[in-house]
Amino acid sequence: MFASRLLCVLACVVGIVCLTACDKNASTSTTTSPSSLPADATINESFSSALNVNGTFFYSFSMAQFGSVAITLTNITGSDLPDGLTLNVGIGRPTGTTCTPSLSLAASPGDTPQVTGDYGPGIFCVVISDSGLLTAPVKVDASVAHS
Repeated sequence: MFASRLLCVLACVVGIVCLTACDKNASTSTTTSPSSLPADATINESFSSALNVNGTFFYSFSMAQFGSVAITLTNITGSDLPDGLTLNVGIGRPTGTTCTPSLSLAASPGDTPQVTGDYGPGIFCVVISDSGLLTAPVKVDASVAHS
């Protein structure tokens, strides 16, 4: 009899402790460790290439750590450039002699990055292709900032 009462008292004490620990009004805070945040883009690589009508080219770069990436289509030069010219700009991973973008969008040249995100570590590629508006080959200038 004494043993059963002792077990009952212990069960009640454990229940009270659990209820106190699960107080809905208790506040909790979460912190993000610095290793889970993307590293700032500290490396800036510029590249240029000719782009043919209906063509594609890519530029590979390596990231040693998880970090931010910013791709900027900076300039397009050539003869007979159509008004409102955009090119497809994307990021992906190289496979042999190609780069299939995991993210791509139509972009006009400018000073502001058109494609951004957090990636890595690993080998990545910037892929730039004709969006269907080219009427003659052009020279493309671009840059990628990464960690």
